[in-house]
Amino acid sequence: MRDVSFELRRGAVLGLVGENGSGKSTTMNILGGVLPRDSGVVEIDGRPVEPTNSRDAQALGIAFIHQELSLFPNLSVEENLFLDHFPRLTPSLPFIDRRNLRERARKALELVDLKAPPYTPVSRLPPGERQLVEIAKALSRQARLIIFDEPTTSLTAHEAERLFEIIGRLRTQGISIIYISHILGDVMRLCDDIVVLRDGQVV
Repeated sequence: MRDVSFELRRGAVLGLVGENGSGKSTTMNILGGVLPRDSGVVEIDGRPVEPTNSRDAQALGIAFIHQELSLFPNLSVEENLFLDHFPRLTPSLPFIDRRNLRERARKALELVDLKAPPYTPVSRLPPGERQLVEIAKALSRQARLIIFDEPTTSLTAHEAERLFEIIGRLRTQGISIIYISHILGDVMRLCDDIVVLRDGQVV
């Protein structure tokens, strides 16, 4: 990466495009705490931040919806939503508060209009609904920036339209989006601004 610089406004959608190997993944991995930066600065609300791992990024409100979803098919929707922060019956005992878990999961699923019961195994959901679970998971963690990496690759046309509606709704809630795609028609339709990368540079 060389002198890559861009600004993302609150509630805006930024398209990130470029050929394979242009630097899109490297840029997003720096934001997501997967790779360290060796120069420059990342700022949120004018404050320098430096996520060194995915937990740091989550704490800053950064969520990544990967092309290969990070869900566990053998677990239920609600278990996937709160896998690393289950509500407990008491702080001192490792017992899950199932009633609280289900209620919180139901509220998270309402944010993305997913009608599947929270106890449904993820393996029974079609690709479009699995992606909605990922988005609900990000929202349950108070995400302020959601990065979508080639999100329509495995979706039907109907599922893609549903995703676009959800992205539009997220914008109105002040959530910022980085949208990575090779489908330029989708980028032109969804995005307020577009950054083009080539050989690790903005062009």
